[in-house]
Amino acid sequence: MEDTPGRLDRRKIKIAARGAQERRRHRRVPLAMPGRFLDCDHQEHRCRLIDVSPGGAKILVKHPPREDTRIVLMIEGLGRIEGDVLRVGANWFTTRFQGGTMKRDRLADAITWRFNMDRMGLEEDRAAPRRPGKGRALIKLRDGVVIHADVIDVSISGAAFACLERPRVGEAVTVGEMTGSVARIIDNGFAVTFVPPTADEETAAKQATMPAARLATG
Repeated sequence: MEDTPGRLDRRKIKIAARGAQERRRHRRVPLAMPGRFLDCDHQEHRCRLIDVSPGGAKILVKHPPREDTRIVLMIEGLGRIEGDVLRVGANWFTTRFQGGTMKRDRLADAITWRFNMDRMGLEEDRAAPRRPGKGRALIKLRDGVVIHADVIDVSISGAAFACLERPRVGEAVTVGEMTGSVARIIDNGFAVTFVPPTADEETAAKQATMPAARLATG
């Protein structure tokens, strides 16, 4: 059967959507978390994340490893990650993570959850299995009403919450430091789309991690 123009257009749309999704999943986000790494000589060093994506990270460290060597990075909440050292500075280095699609997907979920926990003021559900997307949030509506909701899932650009209340679609909400609006109503709650941070806000967030990171590695 020959491809019709409509079928070709739909195929192009799907390919473009997959490409956009891949770029979103590999977007670097500022995330200051302490950890350790093993260099190629099996020496252990303390370190701290500056920013991270499922594809790699920038790391603050007192003694950077050598370029073009393999390291093993261990960050609480993200787990054990192998990577190759790409670039090295005076007190930092960048690494490209190794691993298959499933490992990168799990890492993307963990990064997203950790990135949003503080910004959204999420309370982790200690009684539930420790996996991304389990916690409690306080959601403030425009009229001052506060909703206590369970987190269903969360991404860099939005989140879904389970609760009895149903705000109107398009209504402005605040979740921790994040602002956004109700995108849609779902069976057991609603979904929120966040207002994306500006370039200046993202730069400030990265710079804010540096003093604490120096103390952690000094």
